[in-house]
Amino acid sequence: MQQLRCHKVLYLLIVGVSLAVTIGGLQAQQDSTSHTLAGLSVSAELQPTKSVFLEIDSCRVRIAEGESKQRFTKVEESLLSGLLIGWSPGWLKQSPQPHYVTLQSALDEARRRKQSAVQPTALPQMYLKSLENDATVCRAAAGRQSESKDSTKALEGVVDDLNLKFRDCYLHGMGRLVSMSVATNKDTTPDAGWTVYFKWVTVSGIQTTESAFPTTSTPANDDLPPGIYQLRAQKKDPTSGAMLESETKTVSLDGANTSCELQVP
Repeated sequence: MQQLRCHKVLYLLIVGVSLAVTIGGLQAQQDSTSHTLAGLSVSAELQPTKSVFLEIDSCRVRIAEGESKQRFTKVEESLLSGLLIGWSPGWLKQSPQPHYVTLQSALDEARRRKQSAVQPTALPQMYLKSLENDATVCRAAAGRQSESKDSTKALEGVVDDLNLKFRDCYLHGMGRLVSMSVATNKDTTPDAGWTVYFKWVTVSGIQTTESAFPTTSTPANDDLPPGIYQLRAQKKDPTSGAMLESETKTVSLDGANTSCELQVP
């Protein structure tokens, strides 16, 4: 009986140590941004937006301390402040150029403001998918950040994508989709009937979902979230039946750049 009690005590000690290590590891992967985001109260329609930012943030905290992580934090906090908290009316007149804000300062300002805020609304599904792609790429890259230059570039691409979205929200309104037009030309002559495909932030070795524009060229049109895309087009040769491929381009879709041209054979 005494031996049984000793085994139970030893077992409880082992469990206690394991829990302490696990909790310690979780706490080590949290910072003030994580705690503030996790405790942020949002409406039911904004819950999907918060959930995807929690995924992105769980990746951000795994990145080694340094300049890259600092920029990631600034961009993430600025974008989610607009999409989850909302800015006061007239923000663009008060500050015509986008500037980073902290999540805590956005919360403090929301509590102080007397006018009603421009209330955030549910994001379009395409916009959410774009943010989910950022989370997917970020997780894959952060897991092997020290092993691959491509992983470092992928993380930079995620931050650039989030930053482009933040600037678009600030300058043009929250969570909008942008009409994009893709022309397919053979030299300078339009060549019709091509199916255009796009991928979000694409880096070698990290796979992301590819989708087709709903219309064929030329031009092919679709409404997409601001972001960084890889574009290509393909068409079956009516004579040989072979699949023809266009060039591949990486483009930034924002308020200034809403069209692209692909050269085809």
